[in-house]
Amino acid sequence: MVFIVGGAHQGKTDYAREHFNEGCKLVNHYHLRVREQLRAGLDPLREAKKLLRSMEELKGGLVIISDEIGYGLVPVDVFEREYREKSGRVNCYLAEKADQVIRVVCGIGSRIK
Repeated sequence: MVFIVGGAHQGKTDYAREHFNEGCKLVNHYHLRVREQLRAGLDPLREAKKLLRSMEELKGGLVIISDEIGYGLVPVDVFEREYREKSGRVNCYLAEKADQVIRVVCGIGSRIK
């Protein structure tokens, strides 16, 4: 699995499409999936583990793309703070399990794992 992370609108999706073959399963905007899971009362870390288990036999590979949302001001809203924390923890888990981690800034990818 390849995990691509970076700030909003930094070219992560274009980078993935350019550098990974069409046979890869692309899971984009994973941070939004975390938000939806929290709103549904689900545990995002458990859901990430289920996703990786379900994709183990995937032919062509898996690329997961997520925004880094933990920089900047701490949100006042309780849900937004929880979302920020859970998203960061899920990103850490995905990075740990990934074969490659690529951080994209200004459309330029840097392999950090």
